[in-house]
Amino acid sequence: MKQFSLFALWLIIILTAFTGCRSSQNSSPTDEEIIKLTFLHINDVYEIGGVGGGKYGNLARVAQLKKDLLKENPNTYLVLSGDFLNPSVLGTLKLNGKRISGKHMVDVMNASNIDFVTFGNHEFDLKEKEVLQRINESKFEWIASNTFYYKNEKIQPFTRNGKKLPTHIILEPKNTKGKSIKVGILGITTKYNQPDFVRYTDEYQTAKNVYQEIESKTDFSVALTHLLEDEDEKLAGIVPQLRLLMGGHDHENMKFVYGKTIMAKADANARTAYIHRLTYNTKTKKLQIDSELKTIDKTIGYEPTAKAAIEKWDKIADSVFEAQGFDIKKEIYKLTETLDARESSIRNFQTNAGTLIVDAMADAFPNTQLAVVGSGSVRLDDQITGTITEYDILRMLPFGGKIYQITISGDILTQFLDAGTKNKGTGGYLQYQEKLKFDAQQGWLLNNKKIDKNKQYTVVTNDYNLSGKEANMEFMNIKTNKEIKNIISSDDIKSPQSDIRKAVILYLQKL
Repeated sequence: MKQFSLFALWLIIILTAFTGCRSSQNSSPTDEEIIKLTFLHINDVYEIGGVGGGKYGNLARVAQLKKDLLKENPNTYLVLSGDFLNPSVLGTLKLNGKRISGKHMVDVMNASNIDFVTFGNHEFDLKEKEVLQRINESKFEWIASNTFYYKNEKIQPFTRNGKKLPTHIILEPKNTKGKSIKVGILGITTKYNQPDFVRYTDEYQTAKNVYQEIESKTDFSVALTHLLEDEDEKLAGIVPQLRLLMGGHDHENMKFVYGKTIMAKADANARTAYIHRLTYNTKTKKLQIDSELKTIDKTIGYEPTAKAAIEKWDKIADSVFEAQGFDIKKEIYKLTETLDARESSIRNFQTNAGTLIVDAMADAFPNTQLAVVGSGSVRLDDQITGTITEYDILRMLPFGGKIYQITISGDILTQFLDAGTKNKGTGGYLQYQEKLKFDAQQGWLLNNKKIDKNKQYTVVTNDYNLSGKEANMEFMNIKTNKEIKNIISSDDIKSPQSDIRKAVILYLQKL
């Protein structure tokens, strides 16, 4: 009995030691060694109050989602990967005699507690003074690795209230034990849009240089990018140490893995957002990234401060549009296919959105032979699905403006159409009705007949195309070109001829 008790005692000691050893070996590293951070990532946001009749998007929902994620992890950051100051229909309106030009976006983004942004190409649609004002009004940080201000023949950083915009940021997230890591963030922008006051350095070499500058100071680095998908892939190949590229510029959600680099983009206008949860083991130096695409819809509530800011700007818009004869909440047509009004499409080839617009323009002048519109008038840079509201048309054609019927010779019409072809890739590229075709052997065909240079044609087009200001179209100036005859339009605000947007709305109502 004594021997058995002694044996049992030794067995307990051995088992306890073994269990303790095994427990020590398999103990979870989360308390001391693991540090987690979360990026809530959106891109290409032009609408503060959502799209699809408000069913999707809305920055107040995004702001609430950030609040929810902060409860899960205090190391949560809301980022926007470029394109937000323009284009938007609200931005074209005037407040106190000045065009809003993205002021509403910055106000709502401030209320939504955006943390970091990088420049998109559409930021530079605005005038120099407007861009500088919007930067100074922002409470969020701009990261500009390869984007610079050009003034007095000097390339220099943009500034926010006197402080230079950084080429990178280094975050220092902590865990509950107080242990921290350092995470670098770059901001890389495509050279797609370069007005006189902007200069870019090479995207890829700059990213490589900035990464090498901060490599020894950080545990790992990520980037906000506003690039095309193939450019993101190239960047990942040149700087493979960037573990996460939170992209923009493409408007559809996507996620690719290039080596050890994850690249992801959400849908434009915050229809979706990416939630990137990053887990870093300080002992093994291993980084795990879990990316979740989250639909932004009615399942998410509205953050009160952001909601109030949106409602303020909605009231301003409502009053202006009502005075112009628009009912922005009115549903006018249910689409059977998605309308493609993306800039990358409509400025390079004929799209169904372009065809809809020119058919509507032709309907406003029943006796016309051809309708043509400059793709630069279409500033939605997005796709429309589902039920179209009047506000969707205002978003698509934010500048409005009269449409005109003119009479011109086949010679001038051919020059006009050729100029549109030369302008491919820009706002001067023309969208036209399907009755017009180009044949490599015969040239331009209207209703399958070659355009006769000596014959007269009635053509409908938008006001800007008749200003002489479009590239390669200086001759299309109704004030100076006496060969442009029989100029017809209307000042009656009820007439579809008075505003291209009304022409499209009335045409859809007829359908």
